[in-house]
Amino acid sequence: MPTIEVSSTPLTPSARLRAAVRLTRWLAAHGSRAAHVVVTFRTVEPMAYFCGGVPLTTYADGATADGTGESATVRWASVVCRVHPDRDHAYRAELAEEIREALGLDGDGAHLTVRFEPTQPERVFYLDSGSMTSGGPAAPAGRAQQKGTDHAHH
Repeated sequence: MPTIEVSSTPLTPSARLRAAVRLTRWLAAHGSRAAHVVVTFRTVEPMAYFCGGVPLTTYADGATADGTGESATVRWASVVCRVHPDRDHAYRAELAEEIREALGLDGDGAHLTVRFEPTQPERVFYLDSGSMTSGGPAAPAGRAQQKGTDHAHH
């Protein structure tokens, strides 16, 4: 169950939808079930994200980080991806590029970090047909095997 959490400057609902659909399609094309892909967005308030000690959001009084007072804002995003630990460097690099493109972050004014957190399937539980289940290993002897193991590796 790959998850992508995007914290960023404000995105319109349609931009969030386009990014989520694009990322879901990319992950599905690379072996994940589309129904198990989770993409979330969080808008970060001004003066809450800094790079090199400089805020990438505008000051509350309207001045910008560069002190010019202009209303132009820097577009940025900080993304955390939780994927199966077997995913290799090439997969992670391609997904990071896909995230950049999906969020429309390009040019000199953009800032993006993408962090990958390998997550073992047995550490993820989700609701399936009214019961919590995991994509983890088989249950101990004498118990039924848990549902959902077929998608755990993606």
